[in-house]
Amino acid sequence: MGSRIAGPLAAALAAGVLLALASCSSAQDRLARHLESAQKFAQDHKNKEALLELRSALQIDPKNADVNFRIAELLVQEGSYADAAFFYRETTRLDPKRTDALMAEAKLIMFDETPHAEELIKKVIELDPSNPLAYVGRSEIALAANDAEAALQAALTAVELGPKEPMAYMQLGIVHQARLRQAHLKKTAPPDEMFQAAVDAFRKADELFGGGMNARVELGRVYVQWRGHAKDAEAAFRSAVAVAPSDDARARAATVAAEYARASANVELLRWALEQIVAALPADLSAWDDLANVEERRQAGGGDAVYKRLLEQRPQDEEAHVRFARFMAAANRMDEAIAHLDAQAKGGADPAVALEALSALQLGRGELKAAREAVARLEKEYPNSPSTWLARGRLALSEQRYDDAAEALRRYVGSEQSFEGQRLLALAEAGRRNFPAAAAAVDAGLSMPGAPTADLLRVKMSIHDSAGDWHQVLATLNRLRQQSALQPLDRIVFARALYETGRADAGRQVLDQVLAEPNPPALAYIEYGYREAKTNPDKARERLAHVLAQAPRHEDALSVLVGIEIAAGKPEAALAQLDKAAETGPLSPRLLLLKAQVLASQKSYKAAEEEARRAFAAAPNLTQALDLLANIYALENRLPEAIASFEEADKAGALPPTGLELLARLQLALGHREQARALYERVLAARSDLPGAKNDLAFILAEDGQQLDRALTLAQEAQHAEPENPEMVDTLGFVYHKKGLDQPAVDQFRFAIELSEHAKTPRPEYFYHLGLSLRALGKDADAAAAFEKALGLDASFPQADQARRELEAAKSSAAAHSG
Repeated sequence: MGSRIAGPLAAALAAGVLLALASCSSAQDRLARHLESAQKFAQDHKNKEALLELRSALQIDPKNADVNFRIAELLVQEGSYADAAFFYRETTRLDPKRTDALMAEAKLIMFDETPHAEELIKKVIELDPSNPLAYVGRSEIALAANDAEAALQAALTAVELGPKEPMAYMQLGIVHQARLRQAHLKKTAPPDEMFQAAVDAFRKADELFGGGMNARVELGRVYVQWRGHAKDAEAAFRSAVAVAPSDDARARAATVAAEYARASANVELLRWALEQIVAALPADLSAWDDLANVEERRQAGGGDAVYKRLLEQRPQDEEAHVRFARFMAAANRMDEAIAHLDAQAKGGADPAVALEALSALQLGRGELKAAREAVARLEKEYPNSPSTWLARGRLALSEQRYDDAAEALRRYVGSEQSFEGQRLLALAEAGRRNFPAAAAAVDAGLSMPGAPTADLLRVKMSIHDSAGDWHQVLATLNRLRQQSALQPLDRIVFARALYETGRADAGRQVLDQVLAEPNPPALAYIEYGYREAKTNPDKARERLAHVLAQAPRHEDALSVLVGIEIAAGKPEAALAQLDKAAETGPLSPRLLLLKAQVLASQKSYKAAEEEARRAFAAAPNLTQALDLLANIYALENRLPEAIASFEEADKAGALPPTGLELLARLQLALGHREQARALYERVLAARSDLPGAKNDLAFILAEDGQQLDRALTLAQEAQHAEPENPEMVDTLGFVYHKKGLDQPAVDQFRFAIELSEHAKTPRPEYFYHLGLSLRALGKDADAAAAFEKALGLDASFPQADQARRELEAAKSSAAAHSG
């Protein structure tokens, strides 16, 4: 039958075959071109362009495991670890034998998903039992879990399997370093043999690398710990710089040398290291700043000489001029600094940048009025300049006007690529409790060339810390660890995240390590006291006492210690601690209030009232003192008496605005809403800076459904003044609820609950309000849980009856929808 196919039909079939072959060939050609372009871009450090090419290649061949792997590798370089993990996972899904992808994913997640990382490494060993790098990975994971013995065994196995593998010896050296740290923690002097084992491992790695920068850096760090080997440490750091394969690497190695030089007060090594950094990366203005400070300490005028060199190299770099001005200001040469910035404002490459720097300089010195004048000048002379928006945002941020700051900074970053702008925007969004937007701003800054990665990662870590997103805290710390050594404050946050994710033993070990080092920060002692208050109260007391020996009236240390004594049923001991602190000087309003609260818990109401009055007199914005006084009067059935007394003083003209505020609170406690509202109006007419009055008036207006826009403004101003006060946060949420903005209301209520629970003072009202907004959003099951929580905390709180009715309605609605 084939012989009967002829003419047009045969030609069409032949053309179809040729077309299919051509299409296939064309696809392969296009794939090859994309891969070739991606390789060239990657070699030129143009990772974004390389990623675009690889994604185009993936569209052509979506089942190509190697393309997925190359995308993952570039994403790691860009710091996009979550996306990188996805593409590593895709690699092994497409090719289950890709052990390199399994190990790479395990390395990414070893701190925040340790069990899964262990499973990945186990799979690698099953596929390739003789792979030394698999045992390197196993050792790294064991170290992440603070199991030095298991880490040592895995590292020794790696060396045995790969006697020519430099990474095996690197890991062995790192494990020996960990063992040295553990010995120091136990306050035992490590034997010289342990130091020598680490040295031998790093020297072997250096030999196998053919001159390995990282091996020499770690070798230097071992010598730093080994008494009598300071010269060896310096030699190792200098040689690490000498073998660095690129300018970036040279700067990184020199940075480690500079850190050692500072710690050991080796000025000559510090000068040399900083010179290496500015030679490798002339645009690293921070290194120029450090060098100028070193030279100025050596000889007057030395700093000016450094900045002269910088400005000769980069005369059009306005930021370089700004750095010089900051240097002069820090040296109490403010007139010269202002003159320099004024000159740049008149004839520099970008006058608006100089003016913005001037306002920032004044803000940093607390000269708010002068900063406002500089911002006003910017608005007048350069209304459309990005620097104007930056200055407005920075000013608003300093004044805790977070909404205004976020708006201005969004305008700025929308017109100019700036990691500093993204950093400030992140802080503004964090101030607004908009944590996703804050994290997104930091990520945008991190993606910019030349961004100070470590500094921005610390901002990102603090955002996740504030949000209580502990897994993201751990992921960010993992990323930070790859950029620079973790500082003590970083490791305290690390410990906190470990406690919060159920790894108390690991968290305790981290805090012990920090506390075993010279001059640990006070926060480490306080964090230990807070975390170990229940499980190890004696040790917690001991460590808090260490802080109080240096600073007898340290608010955080005293607050934690008082909490420990109260929990142990020892209120007398708590009061004794506060009295002991008072012997060294006057207590702060916060500590006076703490003492009043302890006394009130003992039903010593007269003494509690006295301390609360002192706290309120010293800090009229301390709304908790007002609450306590009102509660004391209520408990003693003295509300009418107290109101009469205050009203008599008011008639005599002897009641200041803060006294009127307390009178308003007392009227409110008796349910006299109209009288309270009128008093709050008087308070704010006399003093517009009292957030407690704004908060209470906002709540009254919202509850009455009146002047909701004004209520919103008052609530926002109150919350901005006291962003960590759960009462202010709850009121803002309640106003949102009354305005029908229930999703932002839910966010506020949950934050108020988080703050109150952290302070160990949960309030049923916050859960009740949360339930109302959840019901409005149609989330009846969640609303029912919130109402149940409110009633569980206090079955007779003022809105308990309404809560019961709402609970029954929510349950009925949830059952109807589920049916």
